[in-house]
Amino acid sequence: MNELKTVNCEQLMTTPLKPIEFCIDGMISTGLFILAGAPKVGKSWLALDMALSIAKGEKLLGRETTQGTALYLCLEDSYTRILNRLFELTNEPVKISTSR
Repeated sequence: MNELKTVNCEQLMTTPLKPIEFCIDGMISTGLFILAGAPKVGKSWLALDMALSIAKGEKLLGRETTQGTALYLCLEDSYTRILNRLFELTNEPVKISTSR
């Protein structure tokens, strides 16, 4: 079993930390996020556009992105629906993984 590692307040306050790395400047940092909201407000479209923008390294909503790997989980959509949305947003294939 692993030993629990703790940090006291003084150690934490005196430890230099790296700046936050953003995938989408000032909006989304690296890590896991949940996009939630009312039904039919465009969450799936926004998530797909975010994933494409990060995969391509292109601006999103006027904000710079850091090119990287994106995983788009669209567990309720069919391949046909995903494909139709992709063609509405881009005409070039990019390295983005999708799972339905």
